[in-house]
Amino acid sequence: MIELLVVVAIIGTLAAIGTVAYNGYVGGAKKSAATNAMLQISLQEQEYQSIYGDYFTQSGCTPSQDNTDAINTDLYEVTTDEPVVDADGYKFCVDTHTTGFVVKACMWDGAACKDGEEELTLNTKGANNF
Repeated sequence: MIELLVVVAIIGTLAAIGTVAYNGYVGGAKKSAATNAMLQISLQEQEYQSIYGDYFTQSGCTPSQDNTDAINTDLYEVTTDEPVVDADGYKFCVDTHTTGFVVKACMWDGAACKDGEEELTLNTKGANNF
């Protein structure tokens, strides 16, 4: 009986460690998807500027669902049914910057950016904080 309890305790410990590691991998994958989406937005900004002569920006923006939808409909010119920018758990916006534009992203909690989470940024020159 004691041997069975020891085995159960060992399995429980391994499961707890595995769960923490798994959650870390998932969080890292989501951040990687967000940074890739930001790089896509940056490339599309260059295309937009070559066509229209100016960058697509959302002055004074804060990452939100509305701003992410506007990036998809106005910058990429697609419907929100088939979004180009769609990183699970992150919302985006494009603000004006001295270099031309800055792409911002934050982890979303359903109503706003999560408290304590770092806002990711990428500007026209490629300077970033991720």
